[in-house]
Amino acid sequence: MIGEGEQRVAGTTASNGEDPASTRTTLGRICAELEQIRALTTAAGAGGEAERVLAALREGGDIAAAERELHRLLRRAGIAGGLTGITRGAGIGGIPPTPGHPTGPAALVCPVGRCPRAVLLDDPPEVPRHCRLHALPLRHLPPPT
Repeated sequence: MIGEGEQRVAGTTASNGEDPASTRTTLGRICAELEQIRALTTAAGAGGEAERVLAALREGGDIAAAERELHRLLRRAGIAGGLTGITRGAGIGGIPPTPGHPTGPAALVCPVGRCPRAVLLDDPPEVPRHCRLHALPLRHLPPPT
């Protein structure tokens, strides 16, 4: 049940005042970096705590609270930037869509619709094509028409 001052965001509780797009972005970051989060927290002796946070997320828990807790655990593991300190490079830029024209190739997206994570079908094979948080394959999303 959602308490007073909370709103439901695609199956996830967000604290009052949290931007739903921001919480979805956070969830996408957690999913994309889950292997590193697990490895780093386990190495620091906090793997059990991290798994409890991840289990709460899988059950639709508060993303903002999970982000704070994972940030704290990663800082304890020696990652000064916490959750935002895990990086893989510059990332992918984008071109704004043009109405009436396809703007990109087909992609694989979050299987439960809780985060904005996307993998292009022509991305390198080492880019994971499954949701690490829910242990499900990413869902195929055809290109826009």
